[in-house]
Amino acid sequence: MIKAIIFDCFGVLTADKWREFTASLPDGEAVQRARELNHQYDAGLLTVTQFLDQVEEVTGRRASEIEHQLDNETTKNTQLLEYIATLKPQYKIGLLSNIGTNWIRDSFLTSEEQRLFDEMVLSFEVGTTKPDPRIYQLACEKLDIEPSEAIFTDDITEYCEAARAIGMQAVHYQHFTQLKTELESILNHK
Repeated sequence: MIKAIIFDCFGVLTADKWREFTASLPDGEAVQRARELNHQYDAGLLTVTQFLDQVEEVTGRRASEIEHQLDNETTKNTQLLEYIATLKPQYKIGLLSNIGTNWIRDSFLTSEEQRLFDEMVLSFEVGTTKPDPRIYQLACEKLDIEPSEAIFTDDITEYCEAARAIGMQAVHYQHFTQLKTELESILNHK
């Protein structure tokens, strides 16, 4: 029986500016190295300055340009947040995100929106990132559920596969209507 639904932030609750940035890079090796640096930053292993300087070195883009692009106003998926509010009375709601700062709490979600989430597992606080199985296990532990009692949703297929590997169900997020349809299909087949 499903007891919890766990959502990713970037690319699900918001647009993914980092993915847009890496998609603009012409060199596949630079993309891979930038992603590795991003994982290190999200795990709290690099400061923001170290991260930006190293990404500048790898990509040739100025650190200030990278920071400006990533700090631009983020589009909030209000339709999804409203839907989460309808799920909240019946299910525990979690947020699991690869992020290097407390931006989600400090700037992105309002106090009211934060109350939609029973637990937030942010990679920089726990020292590991998706797709490491430990971060999914930790989210389940914090929600006091077994992995088989959770549905995880993310816009990155690899992260959904990692959730499935520990026993969770997963929905690969593409757009709101698709997510709602797939979630309700799973929830209605208890």
